[in-house]
Amino acid sequence: MTAKRTIDQTFPKSSNPLTIFSDLSETPHYNLPGLPMYARRDDMRRYGFRMACHWHRDLEFIHVLNGHPRVFVNGVLIPLHAGKGIFINSRRMHYLVCDDSDDAGFVSAVIDASLLGAMYAPMAAAMLKRMGDDNPDYVVLDSTREWDRTLLFGIDELERLMSRCERQQETGDALTVLPAVAQSAHLCFLALERVEEGTITAEPKTVNQRTSEYPTPSSAHAAANNPGPDFRAFLLMMAFIRANASQKINLDDIARAGIVGRRVCCELFRTYAGQTPIDYLTDYRLGKARELLSEGTMSIKEISQACGFSSPAYFSYVFRRHMDATPRQWRDREMTD
Repeated sequence: MTAKRTIDQTFPKSSNPLTIFSDLSETPHYNLPGLPMYARRDDMRRYGFRMACHWHRDLEFIHVLNGHPRVFVNGVLIPLHAGKGIFINSRRMHYLVCDDSDDAGFVSAVIDASLLGAMYAPMAAAMLKRMGDDNPDYVVLDSTREWDRTLLFGIDELERLMSRCERQQETGDALTVLPAVAQSAHLCFLALERVEEGTITAEPKTVNQRTSEYPTPSSAHAAANNPGPDFRAFLLMMAFIRANASQKINLDDIARAGIVGRRVCCELFRTYAGQTPIDYLTDYRLGKARELLSEGTMSIKEISQACGFSSPAYFSYVFRRHMDATPRQWRDREMTD
């Protein structure tokens, strides 16, 4: 039995929207339709300072330009800062998060390994071997190390090349894509070589530890492809939250949706989403509220009711605590931008 893959969450106003399905898989929006790779400059503010938890089969590269984001990968919370980055292996649960209103800028690149693997079967087999469940989920990149510095600057170069491809798309000269494809191949080679070494980071005490807040996940990326009962229960609870976020719901309601107890409910959310069920519910409500505030067509009271908050006053309190701005201030800033 596999999870029903229906569209669950999108952010249509974004220039690089997240499209996440009910099994938490993301469909990346590539720079050029039909070419399975992208590279863009981005910032955390556009995601409300916390991305939705997701996975995809593509390899992902991130170079942090400023700020102090943290990356959640299969149960591990990894702190980053300017001059650092990360390679995230295929089909790993992940998301970026930073402190409320503490923005972070980064360059991200996503490459579907099939783009290169289709060229030569032995190469495809070698790549798949390094992308398997037994290999590291991620590699932390540090600009103080020469190999990593080449990778980090390579991410920036791919972004420059893909931006050039987008600008020249109207000319119809598709040959300009070749340098970008070559650069993506170089990035994949460098990253997968590090995976073969089994190198996670040079700072294991800081980065490669599972905090008490996050229990060891039961192979989240494997569960995404072959969902077992735990992962299916998690998906049921996620679906329940998103379908009923406008209503008054509590932890017992969420647990019943997954046919589990309160303790198991909390464990599953910490494993697969990296936060408690109530925190996830609050984040989801705030995300919906930000969308409605940006549209500018509903009053604060109407948005409060539509997003499941008990009163406009409580909505304003929670929103300000998380976003360091009142709902009205947030809307005014969005409309001005």
